[in-house]
Amino acid sequence: MQSAGGRGTFQRIWEAIRTRREDFTAFMIHSDSLATMGAIHHYINALVKGGYVERINTRSKCNDQQHFCLIRDCGIEYPRLDAKGQPIQRDLCTELLWRTMRMVGSEFSSRELAALASTPERVIAHTTASYYINQLVKAGYITRTKARGKSSPPRYRFVSQRYSGPRPPVVGRNTYVYDPNMDKVVWQEDITHVDL
Repeated sequence: MQSAGGRGTFQRIWEAIRTRREDFTAFMIHSDSLATMGAIHHYINALVKGGYVERINTRSKCNDQQHFCLIRDCGIEYPRLDAKGQPIQRDLCTELLWRTMRMVGSEFSSRELAALASTPERVIAHTTASYYINQLVKAGYITRTKARGKSSPPRYRFVSQRYSGPRPPVVGRNTYVYDPNMDKVVWQEDITHVDL
């Protein structure tokens, strides 16, 4: 099986690793994924540090290839890790928010969504939820059902017809929203001659 929608560099590397799980080298993954060697080495190192992959040979010469095997398969979606092998917090938060807003089935405020999406291990800040919601409103995934009142926050509802898949839309520095399920930018800030 392969991940639906857009398949970025790390997703392609992960799929190649899962295919060759028992024994692979960076060159094999390059051949299968067409990713750059730099990206492959970076991601394999992160996977080793994160406990997903382990080295299975000892290199005795500098031109010996390092062989690896997959020891922890978490499924189709690639693990989003930093260089130290730790899960990237922002991605985990958006995944929780994206899943929760669909499950709520009714109106919510940003504070309510943050509380519902939080777990004992991962508490989501109200400001994180508010920022993500506002960007998804611009992209049409969420509608604002009630404006901010004197003593009440704005309320929102998820547009169920806009559900495109399990992977959360990615917000890019306030200027675009990319949906990895469809592999396309679904909203982009207008650029005027003043911005150029």
